[in-house]
Amino acid sequence: MKKSRGIARRTRSREIFGFMMFDFANSSYTTVIITAVFNVYFVQVVVNQANRGELLWSITLSISYAIVVVLGPIFGALADYSGTKKRFLFFTYLLCVVFTGLLFFIKPGYIVPAIVFIVLSNVGYAASENFVSSFLPDIASGYDMARISGYAWAFGYVGGLLSLGICLVIITFYHPAGAETSFLPIRLSNLVTALFFGVAAIPTFMWVKERKARMKIPAGENIFSVSFKRLAVTLKNIREFKELVKFLISFLFFYSGIAVVISFAAVYAQKELGFDTGMTVLLVIVVNITASVGAFIFGFIAGKIGAKKTILVTLIIWIVTVSIAYVVRSKQWFWLVANLAGIAMGASQSSARALVGLFSPPSKSAEFFGFWGFAGKLSAILGLLSFGIMSYLFKSNRIAITSTIVYFIIGFIILIFVNEEKGRSAAVNYVDNM
Repeated sequence: MKKSRGIARRTRSREIFGFMMFDFANSSYTTVIITAVFNVYFVQVVVNQANRGELLWSITLSISYAIVVVLGPIFGALADYSGTKKRFLFFTYLLCVVFTGLLFFIKPGYIVPAIVFIVLSNVGYAASENFVSSFLPDIASGYDMARISGYAWAFGYVGGLLSLGICLVIITFYHPAGAETSFLPIRLSNLVTALFFGVAAIPTFMWVKERKARMKIPAGENIFSVSFKRLAVTLKNIREFKELVKFLISFLFFYSGIAVVISFAAVYAQKELGFDTGMTVLLVIVVNITASVGAFIFGFIAGKIGAKKTILVTLIIWIVTVSIAYVVRSKQWFWLVANLAGIAMGASQSSARALVGLFSPPSKSAEFFGFWGFAGKLSAILGLLSFGIMSYLFKSNRIAITSTIVYFIIGFIILIFVNEEKGRSAAVNYVDNM
């Protein structure tokens, strides 16, 4: 009996580690491509037109998020019913890895191919994030979800830090003949990111289990018609999940601000404060360390006080951070601002993921995390487009990034009215009749 319990514990530990490894792996994409290196390369080199680069980058990311907004809940319902969450996860992961690698071929002026590759790679990234998160209710329960989600998010920042460190070494020390015009070191960072993501995610597919068996398709139906009907039933019965709906509305607003910071902090540092590429990458590395520590500590705290209260604390930090950012004019003070954002960044996102897991019935986890992805990507569209438009109209990234404080305040107010216990009770007591 003791031996079987020991095997079960080791199996569960391997599965949790496999879950955490996907956060470790995919953080390379957000860190290098979206946050620190390729986004700046796209704006300042590929496009290289005053303020047009920011607008095109905003539109590019918004297109990719719009695709996930439309397809996320549908594919989530399909994966739940067919018992193929892991298969969907693999396909979307592969999509991201392949098109991230193809970014190596993007040179100055290659605007259209860059947009296409970013759209497809980011669709793969965002969709795979939804699918891997849907395994959280399978491997943890109750407040353990918040703890494991926080630890996984912290581990993710370690992965982002490691991949960015490798890229920084290449960008700083590898200068072959003609590198000034071909930008080869920066382009190589895309290949490094694709390889890192591709290899580091392997334990996820080895150890995370697909628990739900494929359900029998009723006569006269097919897998797609059944999935759409499941989605329709969920929407019809959405009143049963009022706390989830309130939280997703809150998330829609506060994540709009987070998406802007993730996507434009590096550009802001360079254009408003004069950071060079090396200093910008170093800033992102330090912020990744801060974010990892913040996610780990707040993961522990969330395991004690709950995800909702934890998110409220992080939103206060966000409001303070953006307020300070508006008045900061020196590089030294911006380091403080960036690290305050880092503390809140991982903690707010990991706790949000845990709260969705807490509010999700096991039979609808992929579908509900599809709705989470829907809210997250819709909020990213809202935040990124508003930033891009304000930056373009006012010719100021400072005004554009400060406007995010409105999103954090609205999200905070709505979250106050979310009842965590009622939301969990609705998930536990839900009976899936389809």
